[in-house]
Amino acid sequence: MQAIRLHPSANTTSYSPENPAPSSALHLDHDIPIPKPSQPGDILIRIKATTVVRDMLTWPETYHHEYMIPGHDFAGTVVEVFPGETQFKPGDEVFGMAHADRGSMWAEYGLVKDCEVALKPENLSWEQAAALPLSALTAYEALVEKAGVLINRVAGKAPSESKAKTILITGAAGGVGIYIVQLAAIAGLYTVASSSSNLRNRDLLLELGADETVEYGELMSQNRTWDIVIDTVGGNVLADCWSYVKDDGSLVSVDSASFDFVKKHEEKGIRKKNVNALFFIVEPNAKALNDLAHYARLGLLRPFVLDTHPLARASEAYESAGRRVVGRGKLVLRV
Repeated sequence: MQAIRLHPSANTTSYSPENPAPSSALHLDHDIPIPKPSQPGDILIRIKATTVVRDMLTWPETYHHEYMIPGHDFAGTVVEVFPGETQFKPGDEVFGMAHADRGSMWAEYGLVKDCEVALKPENLSWEQAAALPLSALTAYEALVEKAGVLINRVAGKAPSESKAKTILITGAAGGVGIYIVQLAAIAGLYTVASSSSNLRNRDLLLELGADETVEYGELMSQNRTWDIVIDTVGGNVLADCWSYVKDDGSLVSVDSASFDFVKKHEEKGIRKKNVNALFFIVEPNAKALNDLAHYARLGLLRPFVLDTHPLARASEAYESAGRRVVGRGKLVLRV
């Protein structure tokens, strides 16, 4: 099969998170053996689309071994399953996210676990389905599993009294924020979406289900608090969030640079003791994937694809992902 692999450094200094590989180290290689299901739960996927994440070459998991195949999001067709208990069969159209420790989705074929897969919504293209998992799963886990929001899956909405609960989302127009806004609206929360510019983002955020939009600079002057605050920005914006969350509320950050924010903010004396505050890293979740697929089928959850590239142009796509561009959504590789 063909796959994009990260080739080792030609110099004596190896690539690492501290010395990230350049995009030129990503090469399209040929005649790579196709992986085979060898354990219960293994599923071999013929990959149709996968995604590019801008800081992937700074992740520790990228350097677990030489010639690593990157990529975690995927959409494709089941080719083979390990015999035994599984709901999937050859020919099924599926989507999902491989665990960070394995990745390997920038390839014609990928081996995943059945807990990392859900049936693809029929109304989504391969590219749209591949764009959902990492960002939408992060949003789902932040809202449902960490902040404790309940959603009635059958109706696609929470009980009507949930509108009394309020949520503030920072970075609401960003790659994860746009999914938190949509899921909060599905859950029936009173949703306030914050971003750097109402002029650029207000119309979209209201269209996605926000009840209000507000710029960061306006938040402090409003003297308001929310039951739930989910931050995707970090830095000073996250530090300010302690002023916005209720004393018994939840503060969740998904900004990768904020992994130890609770400890740091406690040392600075700005932490509220009774707030449920945490950072987390998304993990594959079959129930969440199935819920996201359900909302997408109902037209309640909209995926965003910024642009598509062929697999052979993965290096160029990664360069593009690192630049500020006009538009929203994921860069997708067609396989």
